[in-house]
Amino acid sequence: MDDGTALAMAEVRGDAPARSRPLVVDLDHSLVRTDTLHECLVTLVFRYPRRVPTVARALGQGRAAFKRAAMLHAGLDCEALPLDPAVVEAIARRRASGGEVHLVTAADQLIADGVAAATGLFDSATGSDGAANLKAEAKAEALARRFPNGFDYVGDSLADLPVWRRADAALLAGDRRGVARRLAHERIVPELLPRRPVRARDWVKALRLHQWSKNLLVLAPIVLSHEFVAPALLLQALAAFVLFGVVASATYLINDLADLSADRRHPSKRYRALAAGLIPLAAAVPLAAGLLGAGLIAGWLLAPAFGAALSCYAALTLLYSFRLKREPLVDVAAIAALFTLRVVAGMVVIGHPVSLWLATFTATLFLSLALAKRSAELVQAARSGRPVHGRGYLPGDEPLTLALGVAAGVVSVLVMVMYMSVDAMPSGLYALDGALYLIPAVLCLWVMRVWLLAHRGALDDDPVIFALRDRVSWWHAAAVAGLWLVAVGGRVA
Repeated sequence: MDDGTALAMAEVRGDAPARSRPLVVDLDHSLVRTDTLHECLVTLVFRYPRRVPTVARALGQGRAAFKRAAMLHAGLDCEALPLDPAVVEAIARRRASGGEVHLVTAADQLIADGVAAATGLFDSATGSDGAANLKAEAKAEALARRFPNGFDYVGDSLADLPVWRRADAALLAGDRRGVARRLAHERIVPELLPRRPVRARDWVKALRLHQWSKNLLVLAPIVLSHEFVAPALLLQALAAFVLFGVVASATYLINDLADLSADRRHPSKRYRALAAGLIPLAAAVPLAAGLLGAGLIAGWLLAPAFGAALSCYAALTLLYSFRLKREPLVDVAAIAALFTLRVVAGMVVIGHPVSLWLATFTATLFLSLALAKRSAELVQAARSGRPVHGRGYLPGDEPLTLALGVAAGVVSVLVMVMYMSVDAMPSGLYALDGALYLIPAVLCLWVMRVWLLAHRGALDDDPVIFALRDRVSWWHAAAVAGLWLVAVGGRVA
């Protein structure tokens, strides 16, 4: 929850000076900006996939039984759910005026109890009992019997319409214009509890479009082979770049779905669109599946070898998200492999044989950069006294990551020198090949700077994103590009 919500919750817990009508609050998409059943199902699929058939069989016993089974077999981190600040503020006002506040939801009773205990906002919590689904008419009937002298109700959807008809006052949570129009048609004037709507930039951030910059490695082979002047090959390479981006965006969404609870407890990741409840899970899941499927199918149609490389990238990314990122040292090897697959895909999409020199250089360089990120995290964790959560590293591992990372960086520079001597210079592609020898020197200086920052714990971003934002790194890149152009001379035609 954000700071404003926390302050409002603190105000709620004060003693009421007077009596007023009870306020009944719905849970899903009202008090919390998400659907708790969807949360349970996502957790079930990503953490306990073997339990899916058991939960699915419960659907035959009714929706309430299905909700109970989902909660029992998946669980829910009720303390980390994203609360709606406007609803929390409405609760605070009602408690301040002396009114009782009750949580009544179609979610399972176990979830209702968990949320009530985690927030401390309610006088009571009532949910579906595993047999009857407390929704729509069933909820309206139950509330009318329980509060014969009247109540006010906070809801968000048309399913709440029967409840609003019996309530003394309606409070509408979220940006629900269609629901507001239906209430107006019913001659019910609700109090609006506004919520920031989903914006295009929320989707841009969730899809990590800025991370597409990493896929520029797909274009490295066509540039180094000087074949970018061939329109057909250039279009092939550009299509490969886009497809890598589409598949990568899908895997980022899937990763965020798998890490919902952990992200909500992270100081910065809790503001991600999915973790904050800005983007509904019901929209994110089909989008991720659609992007992944479309990207892979298009990749195989573009070129079978490229489709195979792209499929390996997707499989390794998902394996990393669900397992490998928690295995120390294996995690950085997987990251290096993902970057290497980008280069390999760039080779095969234009029909080139795989260059072991270029692949080895890519693997060792990005292994060094991945270790630099881990090393910086360990330094920061040691200073703050907090462990590195979910990564498998322990305090005191920093000397090992430092040694391995610097060694990998040195090896990458040596591989580049050998590649230029054995492969690039004899190829006849360069008019002034002596300029190529200065490129490893510039690379070495940049790698040393990255490791200096990592050793100081000052490398806060992914090293690739850091390089894109760092002015000094841009100067290094400009120097490399300039030396390459000098070496090429007039040989590109």
